[in-house]
Amino acid sequence: MDLFAGPGGLDIAAAIMGVESIGVEWDDPTRATRDAAGLLTTVEKDVAALGPCDPQVVDANVLTGGPPCQSFSVAGNREGHKALKDVERLADCLVGARDRKSFDAIWGEVKRETDSMSDSRTGFVLQPLRWIMEAKLKRKKPYDVVVLEQVPTVLPVWNHYAKLLRGIGYAAGAHLLHAEAFGVPQTRRRAVLIAQWDPESAGRDVYFPEATHQQYRKGVERLPLPPQEDPPAEQQESALFARPKGPKDRWVSVGDALATTRPRDFVLVSNYGSGGDPKNRGRRTSEEPAATITGKFRRNRLFLLKENEAGEKEIGEELDRLSPEEGGLLQSFPARYPWQSTDVAQQIGNAVPPRLSLHILSAALLRERPKKEWFGRLAEWEPPARSPETDGSEGP
Repeated sequence: MDLFAGPGGLDIAAAIMGVESIGVEWDDPTRATRDAAGLLTTVEKDVAALGPCDPQVVDANVLTGGPPCQSFSVAGNREGHKALKDVERLADCLVGARDRKSFDAIWGEVKRETDSMSDSRTGFVLQPLRWIMEAKLKRKKPYDVVVLEQVPTVLPVWNHYAKLLRGIGYAAGAHLLHAEAFGVPQTRRRAVLIAQWDPESAGRDVYFPEATHQQYRKGVERLPLPPQEDPPAEQQESALFARPKGPKDRWVSVGDALATTRPRDFVLVSNYGSGGDPKNRGRRTSEEPAATITGKFRRNRLFLLKENEAGEKEIGEELDRLSPEEGGLLQSFPARYPWQSTDVAQQIGNAVPPRLSLHILSAALLRERPKKEWFGRLAEWEPPARSPETDGSEGP
């Protein structure tokens, strides 16, 4: 059961693993993308209008979600800090319920308060906790596993949730994961919570994904290729989707991910300023991972890197901007992912990278690293064939 499911970053990873999933998604173009990818989506679009007892989702034993948390993006100032503290206080109230009747009364009060906040979206982050408590108190069958992810500023909330969940029977923990350390060709950080129903051992440690690739830091040299004989071309795995052969592989670069569309060296100039200076645009060469792919990634500019007479690299002519397919690749989506709508950049920018999702779900469900063949399936994935009768439908 995937809340705030987006275009399917977690769900396509679940499909690769052979795990059936269904998502809740509000946005119609994003629902169309999910449908074209063959992912199940609930008829009801609103997470708040559904619950674990609804017939379409009642059998789900795993809960995942990445609730929108724009109100925490300013966590460094007073308003963002207050939103964090409000959520922690309200979460304490929800987990304090001991039966269905008391929970309904508490949730009514919590909802009235969040609805009256200056940013009503603050309440979204409490929805997964509502689902967890309703599964326990109303469905009488707690979720076996819970996985929540969001931007780094939400880590204090996830840490607080982990403490609360340990008090009601879950082994739980939260960590900050670096996407490039798992083979995603961008430096994206995600705050991740993993909880496993285990009333007898709720205090135990929770296994989290172990980094498989070099973490990027400015000024740090990229690890060399391992000294091994190259296999025939038809047996080579794409660097983007391959599972590392050694203890830790070098980071996957923008150039690796876009090798088929951009075979020459280039530099990617960010749409955002660095160090508070809007004129100081961040730059990454094709030998580095991209900066975080956001919904505005098509504003990034690309320039050819040419070698001058002194043998040094210098910026040349401007190249075409990143295409939606390329943006998807930098998020580790398959090349043929069926993005729908005339402007899919926001869908891509908001998605969870499927490659990172494979690591997270494998850790949460199996307590081990992903299987090698899953990365091959991700690389080779194609959208399901669509018959004329189903073309243009809005999904389940």
